Amino acid sequence: MDSVVPLAAAVGVLGHLCWIGIRRGGMGAAGLNRLRGALVPLRERLESESEALRDLRCRSEQAQERLTAAEQRIQQMERQIAALEKAPPVFIHTRGDPGTNRRPFRAEVSFDATAARAAGRPVSPVWRYGNRLVIHTIDMTAARREADHLFPEKGGYKTYFHASALH
Repeated sequence: MDSVVPLAAAVGVLGHLCWIGIRRGGMGAAGLNRLRGALVPLRERLESESEALRDLRCRSEQAQERLTAAEQRIQQMERQIAALEKAPPVFIHTRGDPGTNRRPFRAEVSFDATAARAAGRPVSPVWRYGNRLVIHTIDMTAARREADHLFPEKGGYKTYFHASALH
């Protein structure tokens, strides 16, 4: 019996320790379940914020692409402006109104400035550059008549109608 008491005490202590372990394990499992329950909303929030971040990145990339395209258009326009600034101006003289039975006839107009200066008449600086004439009339004969009325040959003007206007 001497050996039974310590053995019974040892079994009792072991049982008690098991009971404490099970109890703590159950409490730990309950705590773990609570932690898992607390993590579910955090995971959902993380997923929704990740989706929002992806959406913002996509919109940012699209905005960057639009900005790049706009910058390229601006550069192209700046090149065109620079080219236009270098080119001399062209003056367009129009006569008549477009209508259903009227066609546009185009011509180049030049002025003999040296003869005008020799005669002592002032010369407009417009005639240093290209001058074009657009006349809206029924036919070429009326266009030539109108051009001769506006820019008479006796006044030192010369009018050259384009070949495409003859068709």
